[in-house]
Amino acid sequence: MATLKDIAKLANVSVATVSNVLNGKGRVSEAKRKEILEIAKKLNYTPNFHARAMALKKRLITIGLIVPDITNPFFAKLTRGVEKVCGEDVFVILIDSFRDLSREEKLIRKARFLGVDGLIIGNSRVDDDLVREVSTYLPVVVFDKEYEYENVISIVLDNYYGAYLATKHLLENGCNNVIHLGGTPELYVSIERKKGYSAAMIEKNLKPMVFETGYNEDQGYEMMKRILASKIKVDGVFCMNDLVALGALKAIREERLMIPQDIQIVGFDDDKELCEVVSPSLSSIHQPVEEMGETAARLLIELIQGKVKIRRYVFSPHLVIRESSSRRLTRK
Repeated sequence: MATLKDIAKLANVSVATVSNVLNGKGRVSEAKRKEILEIAKKLNYTPNFHARAMALKKRLITIGLIVPDITNPFFAKLTRGVEKVCGEDVFVILIDSFRDLSREEKLIRKARFLGVDGLIIGNSRVDDDLVREVSTYLPVVVFDKEYEYENVISIVLDNYYGAYLATKHLLENGCNNVIHLGGTPELYVSIERKKGYSAAMIEKNLKPMVFETGYNEDQGYEMMKRILASKIKVDGVFCMNDLVALGALKAIREERLMIPQDIQIVGFDDDKELCEVVSPSLSSIHQPVEEMGETAARLLIELIQGKVKIRRYVFSPHLVIRESSSRRLTRK
């Protein structure tokens, strides 16, 4: 196993300098900082979290939580789950990147300067090399993407299966022209949901129709309006999330089409505050977001304390059927 001394020798600096760079302290040129981090990466250096854990017993633990959009119900629930576990002995610093990937990666790099003992990254858009770099000096939990790095734990929902379930449900209800209002291609969950949707369509010898839409209600509304205006045949819609589905519902109603009689629709996340209030109520793929947040916090704390061996935790989704895709309400 590589040590600080090994890195210092190759970088031609002191052990103290290496330690400072890996912990985001001290003054060193940017070129030398990058050189030290690159050497640590090549040597597959792993910090001694056990020693750090012993020191942590004497003080509060601080966790950094970075999310792309705290106004999104998914990330609000995720945050609530994290804070449920933390209690009085663990302090949470919440950082919102406003869905700006460049800002998000800068914030991740700066997290160590906030004095955090571990980091939870709320989505999978960040560069793999950045996750690897950060894990050399901080324990990390990442949502919805799997890593093999020593100090990284992945919290994963089976997004492929969830998308497959939603699409299969629409097809079994008699839909033959099911479209997918998807996310953007840089997000791992978007890719997996697209794959699950496509698999269900191909299984029935139907052509997948994927429209890169986004993640909020306005984007769902605008995309659905364009699709309906284009005269593309649609009798079923599987949406990236519940917010996109709400926008699609609004656009469909404006065209005086009936849901589910003319077009059936299924969302993803199963946010009850949204799904059960809207009319007709929205069918959705349920994921236990709050429980996922609780698990992330618990495992990160254990990783910080040197107690955990697990590297991946997988949650399974299920379909919640409501009025927007209810078979008894359709004409088919």
